[in-house]
Amino acid sequence: MRKTLADAKNSTIPGALGIAACSADFLTLLNESQSRLADMGKWWGTYKRMRICGTQNCIIWPREVKTVEGLNVCSYSVPIQNMWYEFQEDVYSPKVGCEGEVVCGETMLLDRGNVPQSRLFSANSYIKLVPASSTDDNKRILLQGTDPNGNPIRSQDGADWVWGEYVVLASPFAQSVNAFAPQALTGAQKPVTDDVIRVYAVNVLTAVETLIATWEPSETNPCYRRTYLTSLPQQCDTSDCTSGCADNGDGCETALTDCTNITLEAIVRLQFIPALTDTDWLFISNLQALKHMMKAIQKEDKNLYQEAEREVQLALRALRNELEAYSPDDRTVINLQFMNPGLRRTFGGFI
Repeated sequence: MRKTLADAKNSTIPGALGIAACSADFLTLLNESQSRLADMGKWWGTYKRMRICGTQNCIIWPREVKTVEGLNVCSYSVPIQNMWYEFQEDVYSPKVGCEGEVVCGETMLLDRGNVPQSRLFSANSYIKLVPASSTDDNKRILLQGTDPNGNPIRSQDGADWVWGEYVVLASPFAQSVNAFAPQALTGAQKPVTDDVIRVYAVNVLTAVETLIATWEPSETNPCYRRTYLTSLPQQCDTSDCTSGCADNGDGCETALTDCTNITLEAIVRLQFIPALTDTDWLFISNLQALKHMMKAIQKEDKNLYQEAEREVQLALRALRNELEAYSPDDRTVINLQFMNPGLRRTFGGFI
């Protein structure tokens, strides 16, 4: 069952730690515990199935996606390669930009690092920030990147020099003084805001605006995972499905009716998002595991490393028990594929 920050505050955790539930130390310790546990395994509730509309080969995933664990295109599983795959010795690098060619090679999903916006822009542009609430006026956001001449943007902030340009939020909008080269917004630093900040790229020549991101209130360093699909099929013709593929939903969710091309299905590992207010959902909902991990951090801070490690193992045991209850081991997929001359083993599922 999902738990909120309020559930954690009203549990036995504050008493076990000797920290008031309303204190900033409790929230800091809770979020640090969630972050550390999130990196220790694929626990129940930390991964999910996702369906997205694939309209271009370069895919920028939503904020909550940490890692793409599996991808189906037209009902076929696609190999996922890390950033080092294309730089191996004696391995032919997969082709990119080969749409329309007779031979594209095997379809793969290739890692392309992280970007601070959910959509790239293709012309020299100013960055326009539109706060959804006027209560965020006067808060500052640092935009970093490269100008149209290829120079990193640098500006003076009071007596200090910083990489980038501070933009002070104002209603209805605020805009950068510097123009950014195409795809050259490399970083953004923002405070916690009361509402979302919509980000537009404003073409220097035409003044055409393109929505490139919607930064959520709790995002302080917007960062999104980017991948490249080497071959993107086209939407299936309803009268002839010999090319492309149709979207029939997944049995529970219907087809994405507003998708202009094909639907991609993925299973993703979720990115940890800190809890800030009582109604925020916890990323790790196992309160027993959180209690042990928070106690472990307290003991580490006192240099009691053996006791801390014991608490960590208790936290992991609680998470493993929960995972076994919701996703039993006897349902794990084991697919054995015999190949000549050797044996190739493919393991699926989560353990």
